[in-house]
Amino acid sequence: MSDRLGWKNRREFMKYTAATGVGLAALGPGSFVRPAYSQDFKGEELRIFTYAGAWGDQFTKNFAPLFEELTGAKLIVELGWWDSVPKLKASPPGKPAFDLIMTDATQGYPAIREGLFQTVDFGKIPNASKFSPNVMDNWVVKDAWGVTWPDAAQTGVYNTEIVKEAPTRWADLLDERFTGKLGMYNSFYFSLFTFASIMVDAEGKAGTARQRCAEDIDGVLQYAKEQSARVNYWWPSSSDMALNLVQRNVSVGNIHSVDAFGPVREGEPIGVFVPDTDRASFQALWLASKDTQKKELAEVAIDIFCSEAFQEIYASDGGFPTGIPSVAKKVAAGDELWASINPYTDAHFDNVGYYPYDAYFADWDNIVQFWDKEVLRKS
Repeated sequence: MSDRLGWKNRREFMKYTAATGVGLAALGPGSFVRPAYSQDFKGEELRIFTYAGAWGDQFTKNFAPLFEELTGAKLIVELGWWDSVPKLKASPPGKPAFDLIMTDATQGYPAIREGLFQTVDFGKIPNASKFSPNVMDNWVVKDAWGVTWPDAAQTGVYNTEIVKEAPTRWADLLDERFTGKLGMYNSFYFSLFTFASIMVDAEGKAGTARQRCAEDIDGVLQYAKEQSARVNYWWPSSSDMALNLVQRNVSVGNIHSVDAFGPVREGEPIGVFVPDTDRASFQALWLASKDTQKKELAEVAIDIFCSEAFQEIYASDGGFPTGIPSVAKKVAAGDELWASINPYTDAHFDNVGYYPYDAYFADWDNIVQFWDKEVLRKS
């Protein structure tokens, strides 16, 4: 089904670009930034890095063909997890491992400050204006380093064959049925916020997890340490979590939303829940390498990614959130599972739920050390 959907949307995408030109953004009635860029870069190559898993599927199956059809250039997609910035740092001068990188705030912010990237020209990325201002209300965008958007959402997940009374809120994970049966992400930026969400919900203060992280990160860390003994599996990737859930090694826990879609749609015994309070997504970024000689082509790639046509593919075929409210509402109207997880209402976009990166970066080294020694190693 996904292949048919992808090809259907590719045809729609080409029809859309033929009619309006991808990259055309109205500055006013009848006024546009520049002509369509179809075939402007024939014979060139662009090397990009994206996360593996569901991200890799979308960029190899759907994005690369669209990019190549529109530009005439070849797209080389390299997949990984935490290795993009180290590879970029190890690149010889003038020969970056990647021209364009999809990363997140935990890696991207420090790398920007280390001088690994260059600013972009938003005049050449007009489709970014379609994203809700709230999803790009960030210094990365304001200083023209790149585009930001909410990607995979913090999602509760459980085995429907084992758990007969389904959890619906974060405090439900405190049920003794789940002691020794919890699966949690081993990265603190995600699971520390899950613990904060559980903590405030149990206190009758659901919706204040970000505030708690900002005001009392030490208290949240201590709570995570206390709860860590109940965790059976610290998963390294959400595909591993889904597998362990199906194999009944764990009963319940957290997961990246996008890696729950496939198993659920395929009929695996997996249920999901996303409480409307304390919604959170990781903040994704597109950044152009400092040394790339393909800056303009990298900007075109970002522009195609930000187009309504590709965002609909990304959401409907991949299960990803989208930063474009009109696309989100359209996808939600036709996909109950997608709507149960991803932001799509005006209220959702008014209160964009990123992880509390500011609270993390204010005490980063201490959090990393505590998480590693007191939470992961002692659980």
